[in-house]
Amino acid sequence: MRNLRSLPFFFAMAGCSRRCIYCDQKQITGESATPSPREIRHFLQRIEEPVEIAFFGGSFTCLPPEQIDSYMEAAGTAPRGSSLRFSTHPLCISREILARLKNSPGAPCPLACVELGISSLDDAVLKACSRGYTGDEALQALDILVQEDLPPGAQLMIGLPGQDEASSLEDLRRLAKVKGPRSMDLRIYPCLVLAGTPLEELWTSGRFTPLETGQAARWAGRLLLEALDLGFNVLRVGLAETPSLAASVKAGPHHPAFGELAWGDCLARLLTRNSINGPWVEHRDKRSFFTGHGKWGLKRLGALSQGDESEPKGSLRFWPPEASTQRNSRE
Repeated sequence: MRNLRSLPFFFAMAGCSRRCIYCDQKQITGESATPSPREIRHFLQRIEEPVEIAFFGGSFTCLPPEQIDSYMEAAGTAPRGSSLRFSTHPLCISREILARLKNSPGAPCPLACVELGISSLDDAVLKACSRGYTGDEALQALDILVQEDLPPGAQLMIGLPGQDEASSLEDLRRLAKVKGPRSMDLRIYPCLVLAGTPLEELWTSGRFTPLETGQAARWAGRLLLEALDLGFNVLRVGLAETPSLAASVKAGPHHPAFGELAWGDCLARLLTRNSINGPWVEHRDKRSFFTGHGKWGLKRLGALSQGDESEPKGSLRFWPPEASTQRNSRE
């Protein structure tokens, strides 16, 4: 299957029946107005190539049924070969809702993925974050997607109130049991303290301590390695940087390239798991994970192999060599 260009539309908190203590989609995305079905239809009519339409930022299947029908009909006007993915709340998934999506009016747009905003499966963490469901209920929603043969996705978070690494690793393993041998899309986000959220009140009162950036990157790196071992398809690590997000973050592991830090840690863990002292070989496309951002990945490789965050004593080379290097070796 060829990869389609993503065409996102942001439904900032649309359909959300409650406010989670850490969330403010308008500040995260910089988008405040939800596009209407008419606006989406008008935009898609100007597109000539197939795209993957994405409805993000809210809980799509929590919208009133008539609105869902209108948005599905609008998505169906995209060029032939297009598909749709959306994010939604676990409690707004049922066989009846999925049947409505499959039999939407007009020209139905095939579903590429239904992403559940799970955050955590730890009931104590979910309660602290006002998520409104239990871990078992989230897994039941995921299981319905699997049984209905719809591509499932999950969005997890790290650094939430009451959460630790062991809890999030257990979340991943519980998800893996439901997905079985199937692939499942996965996104991992760090918990940030945003202005005006209930979490900011907890932070300013000293009742919540957010993760530091390095701590969060190491946590995410460990989670990434576990996700790869369990057969997840990791789509993203970290929030997309926007001016609105940068202006609203009060505390927490905010970094414009958080995903690169996490992947640097993950790859360092993978290399040292295979050979604690090297030599190591990595694809040159991943060089920036090691050499960028103050040589973060190289420092993690040093810490994991020799116990201190200096450049590792073992040899790390990148393959294949640059074209100029190959030419010189033949001359």
